[in-house]
Amino acid sequence: MGVRRAMDILLDAANEKNGDGKVYTDGPLIHNPQVLEYLEKRGIHVVDGQTDLSRTTVVIRAHGVTPNRRKEIEGRGAKVCDATCPHVMRVQSIIKKYAAQGYSTVIVGDKGHAEVIGLLGYAEGKGYVVQELEEIESLPPMDKVCIVAQTTQDRRMFKEAIERLKKRYANCESFETICSSTYKRQDEIISLSKSVDAMIVVGGRGSANTTRLVKICESQGTPTFHVETDAELDLEKLKEYDTVGVTAGASTPNWMIKRVVDKVHSFKVSNYRRLLFGMKSIASYCIWSCMYAALGAASLSYASTVLLGIQPRFSFCLIAALFIFSMQVLNRFSNKEAVALNEPASEKFYEKKRTLFICLGITGAVASFILGLMLSRSIFFCIFLASLFGIFYRLEIIPKRMSKIIRYRSLEKIPGSKEIFYSIAWAVSTALIPFLEVQRSFVPSLLTAMAFAFSLAFVRAVVIDIRDIQGDRILGKETIPIAIGKERTKTILIIITAVIAVLLLLSPWLGWVTTLGYYLLPCVAYACGYQYLFQKKMVTEGLLPETIADFNFILAGIMAFIWKSGHF
Repeated sequence: MGVRRAMDILLDAANEKNGDGKVYTDGPLIHNPQVLEYLEKRGIHVVDGQTDLSRTTVVIRAHGVTPNRRKEIEGRGAKVCDATCPHVMRVQSIIKKYAAQGYSTVIVGDKGHAEVIGLLGYAEGKGYVVQELEEIESLPPMDKVCIVAQTTQDRRMFKEAIERLKKRYANCESFETICSSTYKRQDEIISLSKSVDAMIVVGGRGSANTTRLVKICESQGTPTFHVETDAELDLEKLKEYDTVGVTAGASTPNWMIKRVVDKVHSFKVSNYRRLLFGMKSIASYCIWSCMYAALGAASLSYASTVLLGIQPRFSFCLIAALFIFSMQVLNRFSNKEAVALNEPASEKFYEKKRTLFICLGITGAVASFILGLMLSRSIFFCIFLASLFGIFYRLEIIPKRMSKIIRYRSLEKIPGSKEIFYSIAWAVSTALIPFLEVQRSFVPSLLTAMAFAFSLAFVRAVVIDIRDIQGDRILGKETIPIAIGKERTKTILIIITAVIAVLLLLSPWLGWVTTLGYYLLPCVAYACGYQYLFQKKMVTEGLLPETIADFNFILAGIMAFIWKSGHF
């Protein structure tokens, strides 16, 4: 929690930009070289002794600093942005309170660790660090002792230290200062270590939290491998073990964990699970290749056509499928960094088949143009204009010299534009194209069909963006969850699903669309259902999020087919 909160505070500071726009961190914000590289690309650097801090912002990391260090930073002209973890702040306040009452402080933790150094600064010169239990015997005489722990300390070791200190010193006050999530994770890892043949711990080697997890796993007698990235995995050594567990340090980003898990999954498959793995590989191919999304577009086009009261045609479904397929495939190549962070397995898949999918993406776009032209010029121009928006979406069309007047130099930089343009593309390809073909003039039916398609796509896009918020923030993207916050975003999604439910209930009654509107209400309920699953983090990793979210488009087609079968 502390590291994630500190990252959010840092990225907020980077967006606000104080003074000349420079933002620094007082020490590495996170013990992960890969994340630090991304931060440096955004112009966020670590303070050193030569850094000119006048009119800059310095973010104090989650470990906290000594009071003197904070005064020093402020004295050098910087605006201080405090991202100290609330758990660490609590320990600081305990030490400060008891030091004022004449207590000496004993901190059970790692000597030289940034958090411990910061805590010692509140002990008024009467602080001692115990890293090993044997060191307790060498502590000097003390009248009153305040005992605390580094927030990521091993809970078992801390309890033993308290017992030994209380035996040695008559007047002791001890406090449980280990972060609750830390000791819960430690308990879970002990349990997991006992049930597997080997453990993999993912995280930076400079992270005390991660190295402690390694020691805990090893203490259970379980062979343990500590890796920073998936590239460090020794697959030959893993051959020796049937069951492998994976855990990670608190500062390890999600995408790093995903890469390791995906690599282990692809390698460690027992014989009796090979069939299941083969089926999963086929499903993976369909989703990563965007064929699943194309099927969803064809299904939603069929549903929209029936909703409008138009006779379904294969050409409508094919145009929608080709257009959405090409849009999503080409978007993955133009948005490589985000895909690499949020969907590492997908990024590797595309890199291996780069030429093939670029050709398929372009072919899909051209084929949709040709089919549109064969139907009518209005459909052709509709698809062509939608494609132009996709092409120019990331181009900086506003000159750099005008950046002070116009903040957003490209459509991509406009907060929320990603979700809005994505949803418009779905609504245009699945609802507007059939409407244009029959040249109807009854606008309410078109608005209803487009609103339904737009809302399904919008909810899907925003829910996935909530899941990917960590990676998107690091890359500087301004999706809707980032721009207005997750809670407000969830409120917007509730409002949208409620409005579309009311529209589907009223539109058939008003004669705007067919009674299929009633049959599409399960799609709204389904959208609410997977929003709940995502919010409760019951579905967050692997292929499941896209599989579940995109199925709603297919569900719309199924409901339309059921309705139409009953009306023959």
